Amino acid sequence: MSRATQSELLEQRIAENAASQEIDLATWIFERVLVQRGGQVLELCCGTGGQTLPLLDRVGDDGRVVALDCSAAALNTLASKAGAGRKSLACVEGRLEDFPASLRQAGVQQDGFDLIFCAYGLYYSPDAQRTLREARSKLKTDGRIVVVGPFGPNNKPLFDLVRASGVTIAEPVVFSSESFMLQTVLPWAARNFESTAVHTMVNPVRWATPERVVNYWQNTTFYDSAKRADFERLVRSHFAEHPAFVNEKWVMLAEMSHE
Repeated sequence: MSRATQSELLEQRIAENAASQEIDLATWIFERVLVQRGGQVLELCCGTGGQTLPLLDRVGDDGRVVALDCSAAALNTLASKAGAGRKSLACVEGRLEDFPASLRQAGVQQDGFDLIFCAYGLYYSPDAQRTLREARSKLKTDGRIVVVGPFGPNNKPLFDLVRASGVTIAEPVVFSSESFMLQTVLPWAARNFESTAVHTMVNPVRWATPERVVNYWQNTTFYDSAKRADFERLVRSHFAEHPAFVNEKWVMLAEMSHE
């Protein structure tokens, strides 16, 4: 968990994926999720702003994005990216398990949201269904919840290489990467909303050098420094036979509504 929330590690992971991914994740998301100008949006687990900045652009000066994250450093990075004094952005430090209390303490909007959005972070909640219930209570009658996350054989090429180097990937990491969207998010959505629109994609990430692969891994939640030499040896062996290492990001977007 500590590695998951360190903003410098997050920035490195995002940079390695963004530089080498075939499909831009934020573009893919917001081609499918309508964000109205003037809308009121709550983003949970905003991180350093990969989706927050597109949300701000879409709501415009008449709207507002309340961006919540447990990392003060990540929020500072986001605020810097967004520009000082941007009135449509409110940054709130808080955790998923008690985010309503964090909103109250920060004195920002607590309900009446048009959209509650969370990408690659809901699985960090100790009780994701409670977090979803609390999110639902903060919506307008016609509001929506959108959750984006990995599923299925996500990261399989990289996981296979990591395991071959002798690393045991922790079960919570595997569950969040492969099963969380399927076993937690979709069943809850079906029980609590009239409609759930599901979009999926497979996004190849092509790393052109061994150093790029190692850099990504060393910034993940499943890095093991004791196995680094074995991992680097396997990566070099791969590049001796192939021009690139291709990882696969399996992405699911679930949009819940009463329409």
